Amino acid sequence: MASKDALSLDVTIEIPKNSNVKYEYNRKTGKISVDRILYGPNFYPANYGFIPEALDWDGDELDILVFADQSFQPGIVVPARILGALEMIDGGETDTKLIGVIDCDPRYTHITELKQLSPHELSVIKEFFETYKNLQKKSVVVKGFKDRAWAISEYEECVALMNKYGKMDKDEFIALMKKQHPEKYK
Repeated sequence: MASKDALSLDVTIEIPKNSNVKYEYNRKTGKISVDRILYGPNFYPANYGFIPEALDWDGDELDILVFADQSFQPGIVVPARILGALEMIDGGETDTKLIGVIDCDPRYTHITELKQLSPHELSVIKEFFETYKNLQKKSVVVKGFKDRAWAISEYEECVALMNKYGKMDKDEFIALMKKQHPEKYK
């Protein structure tokens, strides 16, 4: 488990930055497949991946955006340092997006907090997630950015969920969590 200071995690990349292809990891098969092509003129603003040991409230692995100069291919494992998170509700389910930077590139060593990313980069992230499903007629509510301590706490909570419920079917997990934690589903 990560401490409040030890923030480096292995992230499996699902989607390269600047891609409009939505890949999705399937925990049962262990494969990454094309889920859809984004409906509009949107592109992922950073490499988008998941943390295999952490189960988010939407029944999928916990998501993370990884800032780096490079675009990484789906399935590649990248060390990332957590800076913070974007709290959001997607389709009525809590769907947190951790935000981090690559942790093996000296160009990013000095970045340790979300506030060290440019305000414009944060605006791009927020805009992307507020609008990327508009043409699908799906609801996404961006609640706002959270600091590193909040993000690490969310990560730890999601690790506990994976340890307890990771083998459960996704729909079963969501149904159970809706009963036990209705505040996570709006």
